Amino acid sequence: MLINSEKQLKELKNFQPKSCLVSSLYLNTDGSKFSKKEIEVIFKDLIKEKKSEFEGKREFNDVLEDIKKMELYISQNLDITKNKGIVIFSCSKENFWQVYELNVSPSNLFVVDKNPYIRPLLIIMSKLHKICTVIFDHRKAKIFQIFGNEIVLKEEIYDETPKRIKIAGYRGFDESRVTEYQENKIIEHYKKISDKLLEIYQGEKFDLLFVGAKQEDINQFVEQLHPYLKKVYSGSFHLPIDAKESDVLRKSLELEKKIEMENEKKLIEQIRTHASSKTSEMAVIGIKDTIRALNEANVSKLVFNLDFSYSGKYCPSCNFLALKEDKCPNCGTNLIRVPNIVFKVIDVATEKNAEIYPVFYSGELNQEGIGALLRHRGVMKMTV
Repeated sequence: MLINSEKQLKELKNFQPKSCLVSSLYLNTDGSKFSKKEIEVIFKDLIKEKKSEFEGKREFNDVLEDIKKMELYISQNLDITKNKGIVIFSCSKENFWQVYELNVSPSNLFVVDKNPYIRPLLIIMSKLHKICTVIFDHRKAKIFQIFGNEIVLKEEIYDETPKRIKIAGYRGFDESRVTEYQENKIIEHYKKISDKLLEIYQGEKFDLLFVGAKQEDINQFVEQLHPYLKKVYSGSFHLPIDAKESDVLRKSLELEKKIEMENEKKLIEQIRTHASSKTSEMAVIGIKDTIRALNEANVSKLVFNLDFSYSGKYCPSCNFLALKEDKCPNCGTNLIRVPNIVFKVIDVATEKNAEIYPVFYSGELNQEGIGALLRHRGVMKMTV
């Protein structure tokens, strides 16, 4: 998807320039929703807003060079048919420049701070799966590890399994005994693959196991899997043993997306059912009721579209969240307005031990953008 290793993320976390600021840009570049010209206008509006915020501050001069480089990149290199989003980190004074392409759409965001703003990346990565995909036939097997858009060939296995024959007689055996001998050898081959998968799983743990082979062979192979592996076995597809790595990656990511879409749909249906039930009241939908529930520490799982954005306010003293209020009802502090309250909502939910669940693919939340499962029934209709 974007960052393919924890090492890359660690490098971003550790980049801390001493005498200049870092610019972080998140941009929704989904060509099915926006033209390139519209995306350029969105970028310019983000910059205009940030310039007014930093007006008169000398340290913003270094950021102007970052903005020029970003503007040039968007103008010359942005391909809206290829990706749904991009992330750019820049610190021109330190010659720091990194671009990541996304196949999900982030909220449009331009942040200037002492470090790269990686919170949205962490949210995206929270739903990335470590995938193990094995493709095989009766003699060979290839085991791949996949994370993000990166695929690595981990192991290759080859066994001298006899070919299938249909004629009677083979080195003194009759046809039925030959068939039995052959089937036993194939089972041994499958067990050998399963043992290697278990070894990898115990050493490096993966979230999903995918299998690529002829359909008639998959069930027999799955029967040989260790119970640990059966728990993470998540689906199969037809691929020949000599398939290209790009095809293995494509098929695996397609299956991962299908699984995630089903999970998202089920969760959102659960929220809608509970939110609309007068007897349950164990969920809320929409920014207003979600904020109310968070202010009451009543959210067990926060669910939101990755590209959802909404203007709001928060208290710098106690993190009270609001949409219209000017003063915090808890401590009387003046509330701070931000153009996108969602990331503050996520911070507060995290502090209150709620599970964070971004929605990547499902359109079921498109109208409201955000919702939550609750810890206990209902929320108070307090003013926010």
